Amino acid sequence: MNSKTLRAKYLKFAILIISVCFILGAISACLPFNISIPTLDNDTISNTAMIITQNSSDGLGEFNDGYTYVYTDKTKIDNFRAGLINYDITLHSVAKTSTNRGSQDNPYVIATTTDWETFVKFCGVDLTKSTDKYFVLANDLDFDGIDFHPVSKFGGTFYGMGHKLLNINCSNWQYWNGVAYVTIGTTGQTNSGFGVFCSVTNATITDLINQDYTFADIPNTNVSGTSAYHGPYTGGIVGISYGNSFILNCHTSGNVNSNITTDNYFVTGGIIGAHTPSGSNKTLYLYRCSSNFACNVDNSSIGIMCGGIIGDLWSLITILDCVANVYLSTNINTIWIGSIIGWSETADGYNLENLVGKIDADTTASECIASALAGMRGNNFNISNTYSEGTVGSTTKQQMFPFVHYSTVPTTGFSNINTVKTLDTYSQAPSGYADSLTNISGEPTEFSTSSEMLSKAKTFFGANYPQIWDTGKIGTDYTPDNSPVRNFLTANVTFSNLLSGGGEEGLGIATAEYRAGDALPSPSGSYLKPNHTFRGWTMDKTGKSDPINELPTGVFGDVTFYAVWGLPDSYATSNIKTSLSADKNTIEYDSVASITLTAKVEHTGTGDGYMKNPSFTYYWKQTTAEGTVDKGNNTTGELNLKLVKDSGDYTYSYRIKDDLEPLWFYDGECASSEEKTITIEKGKLEHMTIKDFKISSSTVPYYG
Repeated sequence: MNSKTLRAKYLKFAILIISVCFILGAISACLPFNISIPTLDNDTISNTAMIITQNSSDGLGEFNDGYTYVYTDKTKIDNFRAGLINYDITLHSVAKTSTNRGSQDNPYVIATTTDWETFVKFCGVDLTKSTDKYFVLANDLDFDGIDFHPVSKFGGTFYGMGHKLLNINCSNWQYWNGVAYVTIGTTGQTNSGFGVFCSVTNATITDLINQDYTFADIPNTNVSGTSAYHGPYTGGIVGISYGNSFILNCHTSGNVNSNITTDNYFVTGGIIGAHTPSGSNKTLYLYRCSSNFACNVDNSSIGIMCGGIIGDLWSLITILDCVANVYLSTNINTIWIGSIIGWSETADGYNLENLVGKIDADTTASECIASALAGMRGNNFNISNTYSEGTVGSTTKQQMFPFVHYSTVPTTGFSNINTVKTLDTYSQAPSGYADSLTNISGEPTEFSTSSEMLSKAKTFFGANYPQIWDTGKIGTDYTPDNSPVRNFLTANVTFSNLLSGGGEEGLGIATAEYRAGDALPSPSGSYLKPNHTFRGWTMDKTGKSDPINELPTGVFGDVTFYAVWGLPDSYATSNIKTSLSADKNTIEYDSVASITLTAKVEHTGTGDGYMKNPSFTYYWKQTTAEGTVDKGNNTTGELNLKLVKDSGDYTYSYRIKDDLEPLWFYDGECASSEEKTITIEKGKLEHMTIKDFKISSSTVPYYG
């Protein structure tokens, strides 16, 4: 075959292929060009919205990039209490990467009761699974009618973000062994803790509430694995803690019921059952916690250690700015009870400041070590600004001392310890125990009534720690929502009007604290300018997010909200005109020709109270038989259409924005009568021409 014949056949083959492409309408797949309208940036942003997606690798949620979560920060507590900084919280912005799952930048997120089960299984009984990992509770979880499983072992950081675990009712204590849930045993069981977290080691748990819980049928376990020692340990947040643990801004209300048959000492606390150091110089640190719990234990052959914050202690401890109420009903042999610490066994270092406690114990125990705040033995005391009251039993009326110690009582380290003097108490301590007041010169103040004592507490806390204590709630009926020490992780909101160039002006609304769900105020009076209608507030200066009228979840610390303004309908009717035109309505596709739609919004109003030099953004929509789709947005008002698939009905909406006040704008739509219908037909073979199609003599022929 000569080269001329080859070129002719090649040309015919090329024309055939192009023709088939046109006939099939598969233009973009066959030709070396593909015309489409650029995809513009989405005109929405995630302002304070919490977007949670499930991570396929671990089954737990993850936040969207840029979402800010909050936690009580242990590194800020000292400076906050000293009045050097305004907040004891830290806001952390999520910045995910593919390699940091479980880090502080990309924490595991728990948002549903199903997520909680996944979390429990994730941790399992292998402490390393959670060690150095971060977890965030993103919603309240209501376990009413749902089987609750506790976390068996935990060694990470858990940020509750002020959310609640509600209506936990646990009487079938099980843990996840990696394959299935199994009942916690009684003999040789090393995990003798029972709580939301059964056992924690070097853990940090903040801003968590366990409200209206019932813990029942606690298994007969003990810390040593034998039947001759303390345990089980039950706490409203943590059963037993090891190492250096921090429990910050956690609050509980509930009941503990047990018919335990072991001959051990049953140990229970409103926040923590027990803490043991598991090494030297380990400290338990509790801050701004509160509890209100009732304990009912019936076994005349055992003892109980019961504390409003912690039941049993074996290490250094710091407890700051806490409050607890303890209600005990029991028919047992021996009681160690305190409104803050039930009993401290061998601690050598106590730092207890700003505590309020109350005990109400109904018992006929033969041996009772009742201390209004704590029973302890050890050394190195720093105990100050503590207030307590209570009744224990009814057989004998005696003074219930603020602190009861075993053997030697230190003579220093106490200040401003106050207790109610005349309440009915039952305190029959065995030999070798002594009350804290015996050897202290200058006996602390005692009050004849609890109201006098609490009045003193309000005066003290109100004068010195107003940022810590809500003094109006001391002595009121307790719930986690009216705890006098609860940190609600509030937002301190400033309200402003945004001006061009980033300037701001006041709106006559005082800066104040708000909690999630609180209604936000509205501008009024002279701060309402002519032709302004108030739409809500935003933290987004671009105006792309929807305005809000109540504080959303996830907004904390010092924030500024900017007013979003609209126009009265009467203004829009009189001063805004719209139109839509097309240079042609029908074309045949040829890769060059196009149809141009031109939208136009005109603002005609002038004078005081009118928009100045307004700008316009146009948002296009195309409607076909398959539905309506967005075709992008621009500020030119022109839309160029070339593809066959661009055929359809076109309308647009618009935003007109003021030049001087960026958040004063109006959103409108063109009239339905202005809708344009365009048609771009498929290219027809008879209309095609090929120009300058050549094959050089060096082209290698293809046979196929």
